[in-house]
Amino acid sequence: MASNECRDSDRTATRRRTVLKAVGGSAVAGLAGCVGGGGGDGSGSGSGSGSGDGTTTGTVNENGWPDYSGREMRVVTDECSDVFKRVWEDAFAEFENKTGASVTLECGAEGQSIQERIIQLIQSGNPPELFPTSVTQSTQLQNQGTLAPMTDLVETVTDRLGMPHERSFLERDGEHYTIPFFAIPYLQWYREDIAESKPDSWENMVGWMEEASGSDEVTDATLLPWSTHYCSELVAQCFLRSNGANMATRNDDGEVVVSIDQGENRERWIEMLEFRKQLQPYTGPGSDIGCEERINALHTESSAHTTYGGARPKIQSIERERDFHEHIRAAPIPGPDGPGKFFGVIKSICSFQGSNTDMAKTFLDQFIFQPEYYERYINIQNAPLYPKQKEEIDMREKLPDSYTDADIEAWKSVTDAIPPAHETSPPNPYVDSIFTTRPGSTAISLVISEDMDPGKAVDQVAAKARESLNQAKGP
Repeated sequence: MASNECRDSDRTATRRRTVLKAVGGSAVAGLAGCVGGGGGDGSGSGSGSGSGDGTTTGTVNENGWPDYSGREMRVVTDECSDVFKRVWEDAFAEFENKTGASVTLECGAEGQSIQERIIQLIQSGNPPELFPTSVTQSTQLQNQGTLAPMTDLVETVTDRLGMPHERSFLERDGEHYTIPFFAIPYLQWYREDIAESKPDSWENMVGWMEEASGSDEVTDATLLPWSTHYCSELVAQCFLRSNGANMATRNDDGEVVVSIDQGENRERWIEMLEFRKQLQPYTGPGSDIGCEERINALHTESSAHTTYGGARPKIQSIERERDFHEHIRAAPIPGPDGPGKFFGVIKSICSFQGSNTDMAKTFLDQFIFQPEYYERYINIQNAPLYPKQKEEIDMREKLPDSYTDADIEAWKSVTDAIPPAHETSPPNPYVDSIFTTRPGSTAISLVISEDMDPGKAVDQVAAKARESLNQAKGP
């Protein structure tokens, strides 16, 4: 399943299909209760056999599967790639066939438009059953009291697949409100045939850029953004995290506070901005680039280096049969002295109070978290989170020969990434109020476009983030 950092325009594709015929197949006795029936304390919005609190009535088909005839499962996602839809639609078809349920898939743009759609569905009394999203966004939703507990499903899946890193979870008061899905590897992708050195530290990255800039095979050495686009903020956060910098922390009273301009952390922000300024002579136009430009940078020979959340820069070169695709390497985005802490996005799946959560849990347990499905969506470009997945999935067998063992190890390393919400412990419920001010990319833009002093830029974005955080906290 190719990950989708962003969509620059709204695209909606809605699919509805209901299977009414009787089906056979192997019995799955007692499946309706295999992961529990807790669907939250909402009033329930599905029609048919669902009870008011989202729990199953216990009706079982002759084939041993729960009878969800007349009930709808709605999945809302910002991931609209063809690969994503193929994997999920295959699972939907089998689920509908065995249970009599109907499934609706809504694909839309990442960012505010998806949030608006979720709010619209909740306010209309028809919350979606499933929403694949980041731990950061689900933290915000849980803070608003809209998510249904997923604890029983988490226990079932982790008993089977092992326990992911603790930062993969959203846990409050002993309840899990998401089920970890996969990690999106934020890496640098570069052509080793353009420059002999490796961009594995800040100093070496500058040296690599200087060497690559002398090549006649590419227009620019790299393509790094200095816009305040969502994707630009992700790149900025990668460099910040690799230098040990953060956006927020908790004070002695346990309250979330903005840390951007505080003490040593402020110096780490300034160091990142000064380093980013060193790279500026080697990058192509980046004042308004989004995700697509970085995806296409390598295969179009616009640059020899880029950063991206996922493997699309290499995938595009493979699909277009560019003769240099075997020379495209993956590596962690380095800190000053080598690989530092990783910034990353942990994708999880949540369900909402008042939805058919029992049906959603059955679907996830029996389909999405079974090998025949997770091997498909992980092997495209996502990193596995669960220990058994890491052991079972032979990425060397699944991926093209042009991926090296080092590429794969770099890929898997991001499962220890730190999502924005997990900068603090417990996770920051107000993280979105800080992140949406785009502090990292805004600071870079101020330094690059306006030639602002890095310290002044840090203080300016910190003040804006602090104002946004205070508004989110309320009086």
